[in-house]
Parts: sequence; C-alpha cells; structure tokens
Amino acid sequence: MNIRNIVTKLAFIGFASMLCLQPAAAKQVLDKIVAVVNNDVISKYELENYTKLLVADLKTQSDAALPPKDVLQEQALNRMILDKIQLQIAEQSGIEVDSITVSQALQHLAQQKGKTLEQLRYETEAHGIVFDEYRELVRNELIIQRLQAREVSHDVVIAKSDIESFLSSPAGQDNTGTEYKISHILLLAPESPTPAALKQVQSKAEEIVASLKKGTDFQKTAMAKSAGRQALNGGDLGWRNTGELPTLFVNYVPTMQVGDIVGPIRSAGGFHIIKLQGKRTTNEEHKTETHVRHILIVPNKNTSSEEAKTVLAAIRKQIVKGADFSKLAAKKSQDIRSASKGGDIGWVNEQSVLPKFYEVMSKLRNNEISEPFLTEDGWNLVQVLDRRTRHTSDEAAWNRAMEILTIRKTNEAIEAWTKRIRDEARVSILF
Repeated sequence: MNIRNIVTKLAFIGFASMLCLQPAAAKQVLDKIVAVVNNDVISKYELENYTKLLVADLKTQSDAALPPKDVLQEQALNRMILDKIQLQIAEQSGIEVDSITVSQALQHLAQQKGKTLEQLRYETEAHGIVFDEYRELVRNELIIQRLQAREVSHDVVIAKSDIESFLSSPAGQDNTGTEYKISHILLLAPESPTPAALKQVQSKAEEIVASLKKGTDFQKTAMAKSAGRQALNGGDLGWRNTGELPTLFVNYVPTMQVGDIVGPIRSAGGFHIIKLQGKRTTNEEHKTETHVRHILIVPNKNTSSEEAKTVLAAIRKQIVKGADFSKLAAKKSQDIRSASKGGDIGWVNEQSVLPKFYEVMSKLRNNEISEPFLTEDGWNLVQVLDRRTRHTSDEAAWNRAMEILTIRKTNEAIEAWTKRIRDEARVSILF
C-alpha cells in the first residue's frame, strides 16, 4: 500500500497531471500540433486548455503576478509531455482507474477544499473548464500514481543499516518538532554530459541564484525555469521536518534563516537552488497508532473493479473460515512491498494512510477483518492486529525512521525514473 505521503496529493490542477482531451467541437477543425511524443501528439487546443486550468489554479493560490503566458505554456507543455509518456507506459501495462475510484478522489479533493462535490464542479466550470475534462485530468493523475508506485517499488529497499545510520544522523536525532517551508528550482543536466555542457548548466544556475539574491521573484522564476515536479506550483515543497527533507538538502536547511537562498547544489540529475520560506515548531499530541495488515487487488484491463471486489470477498470468506491471512496475502495481494510480509504494513496513523483506509481501519476492533473497500490504490481487505499510543520508544523511533526513509527513497526513485523515461522518449516540440 502506498502511504499517503508518497502519493502526490491532488491539488486543483495536480502538478503531475495532464489534460489531453479533445471535445467533438474541437475535432471539427484542424488543430495545430505543438508536440509529438513517441507515436502520439499534443495539440494547441490541449495545451491552451491545460494552461487555462493552470492559470485558474495559480490565481486561487496567490495574488502574485504570474509569468507571461508563453512562459507558462512552455512549462505546461513540458509537464504534458512527461505525463503523456507515463500514460503511454500505463496503457501498455494495462493500468486503469475505474469511475468509482475517480469519484472517490474528487469527493476527497472537494473535502480538502472545504467544499461539496457540487461546489467543486461549480468552481471549476466558473473558470471556463468543462468538469468532465477535469474529471479525466484526475483519472490520469491516479493512473500515473499507480504506474509510478509499480515502477519504483522494487527500487525502494530499506536495510537495517539504513535505519541505524539515519537514527544516528542529525536528522534522526532532531526531536525539536521544527518544520521548514522550502521552495526549489532544478536545472537538469544532460544525459551523460560533457564537462563543457555541465559547466554551461552550472553557469546558468549561478546566474539565477545571483538574480534571486537581488530580489527576483522565486515563485515566478521556478515557474519559468525549473524542471522540478513542483515547478508549476512555484517550486513549493511544502512544510517538512528535518527527516522529511530530501537527502541533498539536509546539510543546508537547518542552518538557513528565513529568506536565505542556497545553491547551486550539484546532484546526479542537475543543479538545485533552494529558498527557506518559513520555519515553525510544532508540538504534536500523542496519537493512536494501529498495527495493520491488508490484501490489495488492483483493477486493470483484465480485472474489472467488480471482479476485484468479488475476489477479495471470496478471500475474506476463506479467512473467516480459518484460512491464514498472511499466506493468502503473500499469494494474492498486489501490494508488492507488504505481500512478502504477509500483508503486514506495520504501525500506521491517520497521516500515513489514505483517508478511506483510515476511516475503515479506525472502526475495526483488534483482529477484526473489514469488508472489501475501495481506495485510490484499489480494492482492500484490512485486519487490525493491535493499537497503541504513540510514544518515543526505540520501536516508535525505528518505525518513524522507516517511514521517512521510504518516503525519501520513493521520491528520489520517481525523480530518477521520470528523467530516464523522458530522455528515452522520442519527442519533437513544434512551436
């Protein structure tokens, strides 16, 4: 199961989403092609529609002046190309998302915004966006999430030595509750760059840093120049504690003052520039943690949503009659990471699982097994093994380290994987 921190949260536009629909009215005219991606195309209509969605979202988030339209379109096209590549891979792999899952995601999105689903529809259409197209946008984002989880899960291996090393590091020892709000710009290095090509990218990064330190707007610069996944959100990485920071930034951020800009920082993928936008200290109350295991069946082109539900219902009957949950999970579950552990996902809390998963889990007694239920990941069967109040024991620290490292390594694996598939794709930009 994907813990919630790993999954890209759906914002109004979703920074890793794409809108590649062409209504019947648009098909009646010959539309200009702005990019060819492998054997597929992106039209001018699609690009303008996506940019319109982007502008609408940015205006709801900030009153800051936006970059020129051509700059936004360039960033939007880069994002659309990457998402087009991922959706092509997903289609070849038979990865699909059914309508029930999309409706559930939209309902959750509306709740996050403090609105009903109808209010979300009204808000979307008030910006001139057809809600059915927005719904397809959400479907594509969910497909990409499933694809990324499948592609990188085998690369995310946390060894005992990794956890021990983290716990002895400054990040692992940091119990202050301090969180940092970071903005980020990434300039990609070419694949197998020559020293001259690398120096060129570094020089460009240094010019950007100099400009930012003179007062150039960081958000607008990130939108215009960053190749990071958060570029369309102005490079905003959100609030993170020391352990949740990307490994590359841990040695810099804790000593930065609000407003400080650091970079360029070299990585295998390119050069990074970061700015500390805010710092705060949180005092978390004690929270209940639940030890849980599950079986996941993911609908695809060969297994419909109803068929997946039926499979889980049959598995539940076997368990109720005395079959071993862990053996069935190891044999049947499609959650690669937990199946090898008999479905055991360890100790979780409200923040580390999907909302529907938490809702069902929280109503179960110890050793009780849920009925099959649907989340964005697929159909789930859950059993609660135990509950406890979170404390600062060695075991709790170990589990927290495991969670942090899983999130960190997953994000790093996704960055590396998306860069590789983009480099390998046949892409022609025609404007």
